[in-house]
Amino acid sequence: MSSTTTAAAAEAEIPACRTEPEAAPAAPKVYGWGQAPAHLRTQTQLAAERLKLAPGQKPVAYLYIQRHGQFDLYDPADAVKMKPLGSSTKAQMTARRTCPECGKVRKYPVRKRCSVCQTKAYEAQRRREARTCWDCRTVRERPLPAAHHRCPDCRRKQLDKQREQAVAWVEDVTVCAGEGCTVKLLTKKEARSHQKQQGLQRGWWSRASHWPRRCAPCTEAEEQRQAEQRAQWEAEDQARREAERQAAQARVRWAAEALADPDVLVLDTETTGLDDDARIVEIAVLSSSGEVLLDTLLNPGVPIPVDASQIHGITDSDVASADRFSDVLARLAALLNGKRVLIYNKWYDVGVLRHELTLHFLDCSPVEATEEEAAAWAREQAAAWLGALDVEDVMIPYSDWVGDFSEYHGNNRWQPLDGGHRAADDCRAVLDCLRAMGRSYETAAVGGGLDEGEVG
Repeated sequence: MSSTTTAAAAEAEIPACRTEPEAAPAAPKVYGWGQAPAHLRTQTQLAAERLKLAPGQKPVAYLYIQRHGQFDLYDPADAVKMKPLGSSTKAQMTARRTCPECGKVRKYPVRKRCSVCQTKAYEAQRRREARTCWDCRTVRERPLPAAHHRCPDCRRKQLDKQREQAVAWVEDVTVCAGEGCTVKLLTKKEARSHQKQQGLQRGWWSRASHWPRRCAPCTEAEEQRQAEQRAQWEAEDQARREAERQAAQARVRWAAEALADPDVLVLDTETTGLDDDARIVEIAVLSSSGEVLLDTLLNPGVPIPVDASQIHGITDSDVASADRFSDVLARLAALLNGKRVLIYNKWYDVGVLRHELTLHFLDCSPVEATEEEAAAWAREQAAAWLGALDVEDVMIPYSDWVGDFSEYHGNNRWQPLDGGHRAADDCRAVLDCLRAMGRSYETAAVGGGLDEGEVG
């Protein structure tokens, strides 16, 4: 298409009443701080003048302030006047701006007092504090001296106390610090001169670096006393280290002997939770050699919470047809009778066993007994059943063997048992802990002795 044809088409689009096309509207100008025309207003300024934006009114310019952003500017001539406020609204606004103390109407809302009253109260407090004694808190008629802010009586007491402290300090530094010793180390004149150089208006003074604290005999006696204390501390520290070494040897020896003892059993349970009334859903007993003597699911008689199932993976459907705790109690008692029972964190497992035993014996309580008597009898029977067992904990010895000390708790951190949260697997994990502890004992036995580095 030629340029002549394009120009003709453009002229054909122009209306007959106009000889040229309309120019596009110019974009609003952006002004900096102090550069905007004086008649333009922001929306907040329009509201202060009781004006509001007209429908469809657009900003005619913008005001840009660094770190604050861009603000719209409007022409007040295009704005619409606001509806006059009602008398009740005006009264409420006036009440919010009225100071409760002076009763004057301010330009800002007032809560407790206006800024003028606040300043007056602060100045009054300062004037009152200037007339208040710092010691007895008595308010005088005139301001007290700014140097000490005390009334004459309190100032006299303060000076007397300072004199007593100064005299006591001179007496202290001029006499030997040895117990019961009265040997003079320097003159009082020298002490007072050093004291005046530091200033008498204070409660303590420092000694000169070249002044002796004790005479020669007392210095020798003090050095001997410190040497005896140091020797005593070293002996106590050596005894403590020896006790720790023997305890470490005892731990690894205990683990090695437990693995070799055929009368050692490892027990673990999985429960419905960590509460005191948690029920057992799985119980396992393994020998020291790893033989599975008991590994069974138990029907707790209550629903298994979802949180517990997510940990050990046992659901209500898994234990629906399983035995109850009372059904396996006789077998469990026969296995544990006369054996050493090792449990990782025995306080928890013994607690859930006590709860299950109490419920079992409660069902077996005499018919003629009252509810309280039956509960007391069941608790006694459960305690007697558990008292006949020889239960030993593995968690504390193993945690001490690992030696992950916690500064916060002041003790070794309890180590988690990595067994997968199933009863038989946790029992095998306990045996692994014993093997890790006993391995150093076996190594030392082959090498001819145990030392602190070998026992962990």
